[in-house]
Amino acid sequence: MLQSMVLYSSRTGNTQKIATRIFAAIPGDSKDMQRIGEYQGKDAELFFVGFWTDKGTCSDRLRAVLPSLAGKQIFLFGTAGFGADQAYFSQIIRRLEGELPQNCTVIGWYMCPGRMGEGVRRRYEAMLQDPVSAGQAELLLKNFDAVRTRPDERDAQALLAAAGL
Repeated sequence: MLQSMVLYSSRTGNTQKIATRIFAAIPGDSKDMQRIGEYQGKDAELFFVGFWTDKGTCSDRLRAVLPSLAGKQIFLFGTAGFGADQAYFSQIIRRLEGELPQNCTVIGWYMCPGRMGEGVRRRYEAMLQDPVSAGQAELLLKNFDAVRTRPDERDAQALLAAAGL
């Protein structure tokens, strides 16, 4: 059995970026890192489970793997394109904890903003044309620009500190 497994789902590369940092910081050789789609049920004492935020929680693909983590220690980490508010991140984590088997032990978590694709920006810009959604679109565009370079080195350092690495 491995000591640590970094298991992650990444749509835009944001979560993969920080998963790689976690993997590199885990001491020793008894570790592995796999994308959710590659995971074949390798056992480990501690799972670092990374995800991108999909409608306020994790992706269906990750959700399908969670039952196999019964009885494990888990550190959750994720990225979200919208929001940098700890209360929002906490809500996402609580939803995800509700998806885990009850006998898992969540030893900690970390979330940070992540850049979004240009298609999202175009969608927000199109919303500016509608007077009803223009105000919301301005806020969404402001958020889009604010997270354009995230996750960054500051996020990586905070993640490693939260994970005790």
